Amino acid sequence: MSQLSVIEEHDRLTTKQRYQHFIEQARSQQQVWTLSDEQGCLIIETGNEKVLLLWSDAALAEHWASKDHASFKALAINIDELKDKWLPGMAEDGFDLAIAPSFAGEGTIVAPLDLREELISGKIK
Repeated sequence: MSQLSVIEEHDRLTTKQRYQHFIEQARSQQQVWTLSDEQGCLIIETGNEKVLLLWSDAALAEHWASKDHASFKALAINIDELKDKWLPGMAEDGFDLAIAPSFAGEGTIVAPLDLREELISGKIK
């Protein structure tokens, strides 16, 4: 599938559908994508929350970054490393995750350990 068709398909889905698609793709591809630059991963502050953004495809991450964060590039994260290291550490540090945000910024906010459980089980709460 071309990058453009991946983005178009993503944009047609509801927030809930994007989240379900993210879980399915993360489990099948065994990796997810975030954004990073030479100083580290992009963390967005939304009021009281600090969130790391995740997508199921590099093209989606880079498309989102093109709006306001063009210096950031897609960074692949192995699913086992995400489940075993990233998510427990983020839970300890009080971070949340924004899953598959759209270009308009709409996405599902989830706690790290809830995401971990859903990635392991494949079942969404």
